[in-house]
Amino acid sequence: MRLALRRGVLLLVIAAALSACTAPGVSLPFSEPAAAVVDGHSISMKAYQARLEVSRHRDPFAGIPEAVPSPAPAQRLQSFTIEQLVREEIVRQEAEKRGIKVDDRAVDARINALKGQAGATAFNAALQRNGFTSDSFRSYQRALLTEVALLHAMAKDRVNSAAHELNAGQAFAAVAARWSDDTGTSTRGGDAGWLRPADIPEAPLAAAVQALAAGSVTGVIPTNRGYAIATVLERRGDQVHLATILVLAPSVDLYSPQGTPAWFTKFIDDREAALHRAGKIELKVGNRAGG
Repeated sequence: MRLALRRGVLLLVIAAALSACTAPGVSLPFSEPAAAVVDGHSISMKAYQARLEVSRHRDPFAGIPEAVPSPAPAQRLQSFTIEQLVREEIVRQEAEKRGIKVDDRAVDARINALKGQAGATAFNAALQRNGFTSDSFRSYQRALLTEVALLHAMAKDRVNSAAHELNAGQAFAAVAARWSDDTGTSTRGGDAGWLRPADIPEAPLAAAVQALAAGSVTGVIPTNRGYAIATVLERRGDQVHLATILVLAPSVDLYSPQGTPAWFTKFIDDREAALHRAGKIELKVGNRAGG
């Protein structure tokens, strides 16, 4: 009798505890499996599977000969896909630290612009041809917009540092060598040679140079390639001897991973390496699963 009473009391205690944790009519939440965890943030298996479908349609390894045999093609694509998503999550986290968040309106505007340029029929055909669904394409565009926004914020910091050094009296050539991403001119102190302002492809820079006196320096000029600072070394007729500092931050329409400035790629690579060393990246798919 006492044993039965104790069991009854125990059941009542358990029932009370469960009722306190779960509201009436509400089921316990289901945790979706993760494909990876990056510094406490999960990349869902659903997101991974959706992006893997894109990788299968747009195989980045197709036609590339290998000097050293790699994992089986399927596993190679899995690794490529999860590593891409991990990088995007790192970018998202770094953007969030700066208060950067791409909202639904920005994503809608980007997709509507792409659809308007291509036409609805061609746009939908392109999605299907590349393995995208509407949802996975939205996620892809959100990640792209976030990366571009983070790059712009970091580029603005760099060009402001260059402007500060110029205002402090440092030589333009030295500042250009330190901060400019234009590999064609940075090794020459930013010297872009003689040209006509009308021939400068970036309209805001051309307008600023048009009326700039020899020896003067512009402020920071936003262009579709990034942020520029220029100085006119000499004038001769309708030509100017120009020197520039360009910190790359291309517009979203011009952006590509291949055109990403080295300092930005290094920043993300270093952050990823630090998270790996700290054991804060856990991969559950691909050939590095578990690491």
